[in-house]
Amino acid sequence: MNRGYINILDELENKGEENVRRYISTFSSPISPKIENFLKNRAIDFSRRKVSITYLVSDLDDGSLPGFFALTHKAVLIPSSTLSNTMRKKIDRFARLDRAAGEYMASAFLIAQFGKNYDIDNGKRITGQELMSVANDVLVRIQHMIGGGIVYLDCEDVESLKQFYTREHFHKFGERFAEEEAENFIQYMRLL
Repeated sequence: MNRGYINILDELENKGEENVRRYISTFSSPISPKIENFLKNRAIDFSRRKVSITYLVSDLDDGSLPGFFALTHKAVLIPSSTLSNTMRKKIDRFARLDRAAGEYMASAFLIAQFGKNYDIDNGKRITGQELMSVANDVLVRIQHMIGGGIVYLDCEDVESLKQFYTREHFHKFGERFAEEEAENFIQYMRLL
């Protein structure tokens, strides 16, 4: 399958908001309505305000929308106690250790949203690994332009998701309670 990606801001400029909204309306994620809601109702506004930038992954053969992800850059605190000695040495390049608090403070790339379209038949549906590979390609390009090297995300406390991120070389470093959703999220990180 021949896939590409485009920054939603470029797509808005090239095709106009009405066409972009029509395109993203084809996205469906019944297993994660929050992901679908974000893409359909917040992605354009968040991108325009530079809160996070959404990347649309497209099938270049049939024009479908197999998936998307949203990226931003944020400060994050990483407890030193959750890291191996090897990881501490590596993270020292990108973060500052507050010895009193026992935490690294870092500016890191956040994968803020990540979802695949379940309206595409299973034979052509993008896999999580493929979608992560595309997100990683974008992050490597950004890293080349501005530096940095820590990537993190918040994951719903769902076993299949936790296993997926572990297979993708993310390591748990904490938990965060989101009051807005009244939900606990597991925090994962990895280095580029």
